[in-house]
Amino acid sequence: MRRSKESICKFVTERPVSVLETVNFVFEKKNIMKNSPGVKSFYSMYLVADGTGHMIVGSKSYDLCIGSLVFAFPGEEHEISGDDSFEYIYITFKGDRAESLFERFKVSKANRIFPGFKSLLPFWQNALGIADSSNLDLISESVLLYTFSQMSESTPSKEMHITGNIISYVDKYFSDSTLSLASVAEELGYNPKYISRIFSKNVGMTFSEYLKNTRIKHAVFLIGNGVNSVKNVALLSGYSDPLYFSNVFKATMGVAPSEYIQKK
Repeated sequence: MRRSKESICKFVTERPVSVLETVNFVFEKKNIMKNSPGVKSFYSMYLVADGTGHMIVGSKSYDLCIGSLVFAFPGEEHEISGDDSFEYIYITFKGDRAESLFERFKVSKANRIFPGFKSLLPFWQNALGIADSSNLDLISESVLLYTFSQMSESTPSKEMHITGNIISYVDKYFSDSTLSLASVAEELGYNPKYISRIFSKNVGMTFSEYLKNTRIKHAVFLIGNGVNSVKNVALLSGYSDPLYFSNVFKATMGVAPSEYIQKK
């Protein structure tokens, strides 16, 4: 990569002096809050490290999965619980700068869940691993601010990025008969309901429709290139059940795969 010979100078916009202090930095593997709602005096930023779970605040329940970033506010009772593999890391913090950060990145009690931050897990885990009493304040604050900075991407562009990742993943692994919305969501670090909604919104069809179309297009390609066994075409296209494949193929193409093969 060529290095630029020109100097780079960027100025930070002047802003009022404000305070932001981190209180603790914790990797919770035992889920101590399960069935024991707690009230904290500070703000909390949670990052789900493994498994699936829920955050309950009052009468509302929020689904959590790997990569979910979720916020809790001072004085509100909340409970976090999950399956046996559920793990999360969190930072608690205080100070008047927290409110300005929340306003800047559109965090509120009505908008507290942000999926898709699985890529930050190694950074959080490494930071926690090297933190000790001499640098914990600096490291935890750095992690907090860096995480906020990754939330700056606009919603439309973020949705298109996520949609592109889903399409790329499906196009690569459609021949795996176990591929599903749930497995893609887990692999990419999103809640299945979330990616289902934005995929339909940005592609104009459901995830299952896109997966079906991709598999049937490949089946047609295989037949056109000399594969004349319905069973083989089914397996190579991501269908473990040839009979089910035949029904889907006929519903999509108007003829059964056996008839389509004879015509070719």
